[in-house]
Amino acid sequence: MDKMLFTSDKLPQGMEVAEVYPMIQFTGTVEISDRGAVVGMYERKRTEEDDIIKHFAALASSDANAILGIQVSTSTHSFGDLAYLYITYVGTPALVVSE
Repeated sequence: MDKMLFTSDKLPQGMEVAEVYPMIQFTGTVEISDRGAVVGMYERKRTEEDDIIKHFAALASSDANAILGIQVSTSTHSFGDLAYLYITYVGTPALVVSE
């Protein structure tokens, strides 16, 4: 099941929260050095950022159809010629229904 992702706690009109599940968190890394950018562009049809979001959403309960109040945090770190972007997503899975 695909999940709706909301950065806000407020739902669109006509929707309400039926059930809330435990908060989830996922941190992924993306190589941002020149080498990583070249490899990412030519060897893959998707981005590492897309993979991180998919892994984050997969942590939610299978009964949840949305993740609410998503917050994103980023940081970088370099190791010699390599540089990485760390992306952390935090949110609350929920079952959202029409009113």
